[in-house]
Amino acid sequence: MCSRCLDTFERETRHCPDERANVDDYSVQGLFRYEGIAREVFGLAKFGGNRALADFLIERGMMRLSYPSDVHLWVPVPPEKTRLLDRGFSLPDRMAWRIGKLTGIPCAIDGSSLHAEKEQKKLDRPGRLSERLHREWSGGRFSPHHRSGVAILDDLVTTGGTIRSFASFLRKKGARIVRAITLFDAPLRVERES
Repeated sequence: MCSRCLDTFERETRHCPDERANVDDYSVQGLFRYEGIAREVFGLAKFGGNRALADFLIERGMMRLSYPSDVHLWVPVPPEKTRLLDRGFSLPDRMAWRIGKLTGIPCAIDGSSLHAEKEQKKLDRPGRLSERLHREWSGGRFSPHHRSGVAILDDLVTTGGTIRSFASFLRKKGARIVRAITLFDAPLRVERES
């Protein structure tokens, strides 16, 4: 049972998926579910550095969105520099650039993650939640026009912690977050201590 809305659902977690996606004053929308063949394609695009597959996913994902009339600036979650060098590109940066071209809305690709955080997939749920509390960001220069409608872009949302942390940073810079869009939305997982 969700501790906020009291709705019941199948997985053991404190909040239902809808509550997890809308904990702030903006919605978080995953364009694809992170499971099955889509998960495999995502892995090839992100970890295999396959830009053609990344572009395919981004373009197909955009078909699932209505025109974002409330968005004036796309801002990708910045990569940690070591991972950027390992992978050769940042999928959220590529999303911002491609979506900017498709919509005519500018993107700001000037941020970075200031320290080498542990990879989220190697942490348990408490570790992921703790990691986001200590994450630091840089960048985020906005004109007054852009502050009114910022959309955060990321490749994958699991707990929503990275997006909330980055949104908090952007708000301190004066941005008004209107939505967050992720290429993939991971199903909530039941994590048991061994």
